[in-house]
Amino acid sequence: MIIRYIDIALTMLFGFIAISDIERKTQVNLPRQVTAISSPSPLNTVSILVLEGPRYTVMEGAREIASDTDLRKIEQVMQAVRQNYADRREEVIFLIQPDPNAPIQLTVNVLDVCERNHFVKNINYVESGV
Repeated sequence: MIIRYIDIALTMLFGFIAISDIERKTQVNLPRQVTAISSPSPLNTVSILVLEGPRYTVMEGAREIASDTDLRKIEQVMQAVRQNYADRREEVIFLIQPDPNAPIQLTVNVLDVCERNHFVKNINYVESGV
């Protein structure tokens, strides 16, 4: 009985092999030597400090651009900063820096502003005492 099952299994195996297509149809092109000239573009970052209170401060390098408790005014400043960089054909990344003592919702509010305006953003969180 078991020989009969082995016979059927081998017949099916050889049948599948007979009808399968064993031909190679793809050719992988290997990479060739390429010389690339890299010109790194400067990374323009504008920091958004999220402080408890709530208070939001926009910094460009070490220069304070604006500081306010109203997030709508800060949003307008961020739009103006992005437009300023766009006029110079440069990209800008808004670096959100929440204070460890500030409520998380304040940071989420700034993230919502960035999403709504399609700003490129990142978060830089530093634990207190580090």
